Amino acid sequence: MSCTKESAAASRWMPTAEAARYLGISPSTLCNDRCTRSLGVPFARLGRKILYDREALDRFLLARMEGQIQGA
Repeated sequence: MSCTKESAAASRWMPTAEAARYLGISPSTLCNDRCTRSLGVPFARLGRKILYDREALDRFLLARMEGQIQGA
């Protein structure tokens, strides 16, 4: 894998604190959601490491948009 592909893949995956900033919520809200699944924020678990995919978070946000104009 080239350096460019590696850095693009690395920037796609975010730890909890960065994902929380991206979503505009607290890291503790994300931690609680992983246990309760009340929000259903998608994440990946690699051993003890928790990562959030930027593209999955974008889809998560788009699916929850309110006030959209039909046909736009």
